[in-house]
Amino acid sequence: MDSFLTDMLTRAVGSDFFAGGLALGVFGAAIGILRMVYGMARAQARRRWAVSLTVDNRSEAYRHLYVWLDRKGVLRRIRQVQATGVRAGRAEIFAPAEGRHWFLQGGRLCSFERSLREKTRVGGDGGPMEVLTVTMLFGRSEVLRSWVDDGAAICAAEEERAPILHVLRGDWWDHVCEMPRRALDTILAEDDRIERLRDDMAWFYGNEDWYRTRGVPWRRGYLLYGPPGTGKSSVIRALASDLGKDLASVSLASPGLSDEDLRSGLASAPKGAFLVLEDIDASFAGRGQGEARSGISFSGLLNAIDGVAAQEGRVLVMTTNHPERLDPALIRPGRADVHLELGPVPASVAADLFRRFFPEEEALARRFAEALGPRRVTPAALQGWLLSQAQDPVAASSAEGLVAGAEAVAAE
Repeated sequence: MDSFLTDMLTRAVGSDFFAGGLALGVFGAAIGILRMVYGMARAQARRRWAVSLTVDNRSEAYRHLYVWLDRKGVLRRIRQVQATGVRAGRAEIFAPAEGRHWFLQGGRLCSFERSLREKTRVGGDGGPMEVLTVTMLFGRSEVLRSWVDDGAAICAAEEERAPILHVLRGDWWDHVCEMPRRALDTILAEDDRIERLRDDMAWFYGNEDWYRTRGVPWRRGYLLYGPPGTGKSSVIRALASDLGKDLASVSLASPGLSDEDLRSGLASAPKGAFLVLEDIDASFAGRGQGEARSGISFSGLLNAIDGVAAQEGRVLVMTTNHPERLDPALIRPGRADVHLELGPVPASVAADLFRRFFPEEEALARRFAEALGPRRVTPAALQGWLLSQAQDPVAASSAEGLVAGAEAVAAE
C-alpha cells in the first residue's frame, strides 16, 4: 500500500499538469496573503497616520464643508462628475461623482469621498442621504474641523453682507454706498417665480465648469418687465442680498458716455456683481432709435453685452416697463436668457402684506382681501396705502383709497 501511494505521488509530481496547478495554487495563496497583509497595513496606517471627518446632508456641517471645498477650488478640479437629477432652468445640475477624489491641501495628501445612501431619505424632497468623508494623511482632526468652521464663516458672511452699489462714471466704477439688505420673502408674488429666478442665478454662479466643458460663454442675462411699481428694482436688490452679490448699475443716458466707455466699463465691472441696466426702453426702443435718446449706439450696446471683451461669470439684469418696445436682438437668448414678468398682485397676496403690517389683525386681513375683491394692485400702491394707514388698521382694511386708485388706473 505504501509503495502504491509513493508511486502515485511520484507520477503526480512528475506531471506537468499537476505541477502547474500546484504552482498556480501557491501563487494564488501568496496573492491572497499579500492582499490581506496590505489591507491590514492600510487599515493600520489609516488609524495611525490619517485623520478623517464624516458628515451627511442632515446637518449644516455638510453644507459648510462643501462651501469650503468649493472656495478652495477642490470641486472645480474634479474630473468625475454625475448628474444629480435636479435642474436649474433648463440645465442639469452636476455634482462630484460617488467615490474618492484626491487633492493636496497645505502640502498634505487629502481626499474626500462622496456616497449616496438610497435607502435613507432626508429633506423635504425625500432625496437620498449624502455622506461626505474627508481624510488627511499625517494631519490633525482639528484641521478638518477648522474647514467646517471656515465654511460656516463664508456662508455667514455672504448671508449677512449688504450689497454694494457701484455706478459707472464714464470709464470707471464709483463705489457709491452699501444698499440695505432686502429679504427675498418680502417680495410680493402670487407664485414661486422669484424663488425659481433665484435658483437659476445660484446655479449659474456655481457651475462655471459646466459652461466651459461645453464651450458656452459663462454669462447669463435676465429681463424683468412689468408696469411701474411692480417691484423690479426690489427684486434685483433682494436677489443680490440673498446671493451675496454687489450691484453694478449703468445709466445709458449719462452725458458723454461713449460706446468705448460702455464696452470697457462692462468688461471691468466688479467681479460677480449684477450688471444692471434699468428702464432699458427709455434709452433703446429699437434699431436706429437709440442714437436719438443716448450717446450709445445700438450696435455699441450689443457689442458691450456679448462682444469678445464681455466679462465671464457675469449676470446681466435689464428692466423695462414696455417689453414690446424693445428690439428683438437686444432680448434674444444669449443676451436675455430668462424673461420674467412682474405684475399687479391679487387680493390674497395683498392680504399677506397687510398681515406683515398688522400681525394681530387676522380678521381685518380677511376684510381687506374682500374689499379688494377681484382687483389687482401694484406692490408700490399697496405699500403706499398701508404706510399711510399704519396707525389705523381698521381704516387700512377698508382699502378705500387703494380701490379708488386701482379703478382710476384701470380707467386710463
